[in-house]
Amino acid sequence: KKMEEVRQAFHLPTERLVRVMADMRSEMTLGLAKDQGSSLRMIPTFVYHLPLGDEKGTYFAIDLGGSNFRVLRLTLDGSGACAIQKSEYKLTTEIMESDAATLFGFIADCVKSMAPETVNAPTPTLIGFTFSFPVHQTSINSGNLIKWTKGFAAKDCVDRDVGALMQSALADRGLNVQVAAIVNDTVGTLMARAIKDRNCAVGVIFGTGTNACYYERRELMPKWSGPEEAGMIVNMEWGGFGDGRTSIAEPSMLPWTKWDQAGDDSSLHPTSQLFEKMISGKYQGEIVRQLIVDLTARGLLFGGKLPAPFAKVDGFATHYLSTIEEDDASFTHITAVFAEAGVSVPPADLPLIRELCELVSKRAARLSAAACLAVVQQVTRDDITRHVTIAVDGTVFRRHPTFRKHLEECIEELRDPRSPAPLFAEAEDGSGTGAALVVASVRPVGPTA
Repeated sequence: KKMEEVRQAFHLPTERLVRVMADMRSEMTLGLAKDQGSSLRMIPTFVYHLPLGDEKGTYFAIDLGGSNFRVLRLTLDGSGACAIQKSEYKLTTEIMESDAATLFGFIADCVKSMAPETVNAPTPTLIGFTFSFPVHQTSINSGNLIKWTKGFAAKDCVDRDVGALMQSALADRGLNVQVAAIVNDTVGTLMARAIKDRNCAVGVIFGTGTNACYYERRELMPKWSGPEEAGMIVNMEWGGFGDGRTSIAEPSMLPWTKWDQAGDDSSLHPTSQLFEKMISGKYQGEIVRQLIVDLTARGLLFGGKLPAPFAKVDGFATHYLSTIEEDDASFTHITAVFAEAGVSVPPADLPLIRELCELVSKRAARLSAAACLAVVQQVTRDDITRHVTIAVDGTVFRRHPTFRKHLEECIEELRDPRSPAPLFAEAEDGSGTGAALVVASVRPVGPTA
């Protein structure tokens, strides 16, 4: 009976997912109309055009989206091909939780080590800044940070222009580098795929965090008061879908459980990014941990005695899910995972723990499918027979053994049979190549390097 309660809570029948899709479409419409009142921010990106494939030049890109970030040098040859050099750097928790000067200064130091030739150079080198956090953009290369997500909490950054903060840190080090575009990683992902696929109109990240963007027509964006372009890419910030409208009790925009609530209560930013907390890599492991804590307290696991490593927040890493779900009846993987954590698992508990992982990851995939299909419906509202490619990046999509399978199966379950199923296509280094493509297409200042 105890496990049946869990199974029921994580089971999402078709009709519940249809409600999620309808609610997302409503929140999209509301978010396109005004800046307040919707849990989807629907942020204009000032990226008006998808790439044509004839872009040329050498550019740099900063890719900041998590605890690992990269600096890239990219050369576009005008035929859609791109040569990439890149260096990866690690952000410590201390830097992620420090302040603006420390965080952006560290990033600028890394740019300097990658591109020493830009120090006191006579002409500026253009750089695209992939900044994968909610930003209220005011131009292609400026925008204020709305809030930190994904474990970042650096002070003196919220409500400040991240383009200016980055530009100042670069200038302080004598680098003649011009921040020419602030790009969300979903936008970069969309751009990187669109250069070779004219059907690509949606970009999605399923990784540490999750987000989506898509190309929207100007007339469907009442809140937009900028240039009269035909349309632009809209950054949905869908990780916040359901914020303020979700609870354990129905009616709730999201199928929120008491284990989700427990995980949210212990998170760095409670009551925020609720959709992300149900599906992304940063949080799936914590949901499983909350289930283990509860079921152990109820005598169903570990003989009622919780192992010390699982008493700590984030004590069950999300990558454990992938390893455990790849296991066979011998349970060698799960045994190895728990040995790594210093935990001995009673043999009778092994299939139950694997089932908990499967329940959490499958729910994440099905919620993701509903969200993707809602966006595709928005894109194809005037032509339901239109073929749409969804550019995807992120470790959950690439590495989890069953996430993509469950995602695509759920798409088939939910889609209108008159509409072709969207094609999910991995973007090749979207957050780097995509930032360069935005810069190559929109150059507000200076020549290319």
